[in-house]
Amino acid sequence: MDSRPYLPDFLIHHPVDKMLFLAGPRQVGKTTLAKAVLTKYPGVYLNYDIPADRKKLKNERDLLSNQRLEFKKPTIIFDEIHKMTRFKNFLKGFFDENQHSARIWVTGSGRLDLYQKGGDSLLGRYFLYHLHPFTISELRQVRLESPERSWDNLKTSKSGPFNYESLLKFGGFPEPYTKHDASFYRRWSETRKQRILREDIRDLTRIQDIDRLESLVELLPSKVGSLLSINSIREDLEVAFETAESWLTVLERVYYIYFIKPYSKKITRGIRKEKKIYFWDWATLTDPGIRFENFVVSHFKRAVDYWNDFGLAKAELFFIRDKEKREVDLLLTVEGKPFCLIEIKLSDKDPSPNLIRFGKAIGCNQFLQVVNLPNTKQLVRTGGQEILIASPDIVFSAF
Repeated sequence: MDSRPYLPDFLIHHPVDKMLFLAGPRQVGKTTLAKAVLTKYPGVYLNYDIPADRKKLKNERDLLSNQRLEFKKPTIIFDEIHKMTRFKNFLKGFFDENQHSARIWVTGSGRLDLYQKGGDSLLGRYFLYHLHPFTISELRQVRLESPERSWDNLKTSKSGPFNYESLLKFGGFPEPYTKHDASFYRRWSETRKQRILREDIRDLTRIQDIDRLESLVELLPSKVGSLLSINSIREDLEVAFETAESWLTVLERVYYIYFIKPYSKKITRGIRKEKKIYFWDWATLTDPGIRFENFVVSHFKRAVDYWNDFGLAKAELFFIRDKEKREVDLLLTVEGKPFCLIEIKLSDKDPSPNLIRFGKAIGCNQFLQVVNLPNTKQLVRTGGQEILIASPDIVFSAF
């Protein structure tokens, strides 16, 4: 399975008078998906990394004219075009001239979503979608609904004939997941890391000290799920605070890592401001507990991005931790209000008391504890509240 198990919803529901921006990690399947689209909506694929394609971009009118000779409304796919100097001006002009005569896609592993902030000349001309590694819900072909409907579905969801252990072990990137081979994964993972550090970051930034940046990457797995101290990283790498901070931002920008922020509203005891860090490829983590936490967080991140991308809800993910170091792994908010508190445990089915404690503090009464015990689902009543304890195969049959 080198591509998605079905064509994603954005191909069906995306308005044809908007550009489609498709963002996500390197090797997550954006190019494969884009080329598959051409079988349904014929046209041309252009990759800015290919010299011959860069030349074609200079003669855009001839290119589109040739496509129109064959197709009434051709699809034009620009891959990695954010590497072009003044690419936004190029896309703005191309779109304004051709929005009614062509379908326009833009894909890339750089943070395309960063470009929509602050004086974006493309504002109003595109909709952004995120392509994630495979998740349980996608592989089981579960189409996500609104957060409220998803929660209702969770109450009745059951485990199906799907073993998520391979997904947990090999990650959700199509190629290693398909191979199911540990030695292949190790070689693939190292190659991907080197391409990100030595190609993507080189193309997008002016960072010269790639060797020390690589040291940062080697350091980060030990930080997953914990409060991220930039001062500690700065000391380990012997660089300035601003340098360490900017390097982390770059790694986020190229979809190597992502952050979960702390939630502070309505908390009477102040919480720490440090973020938590997670990897897009959870299989790179060797500690079973940390890998499982990253695995579950990534599944919820995919759901949140989906809801936001399709306008189903304004959703966000946070964690909660107070000065006494009590914490809950995730808080899902919908429309700015607490929706569900989520605790992640490797095998502990005893409900976490912090779920109820923080639930009372922030006014949240929906609780979920995800455990790595397949085909597990039970409702436990404690502290006057009900906590649903369930395994990923159950939870992500709904989310």
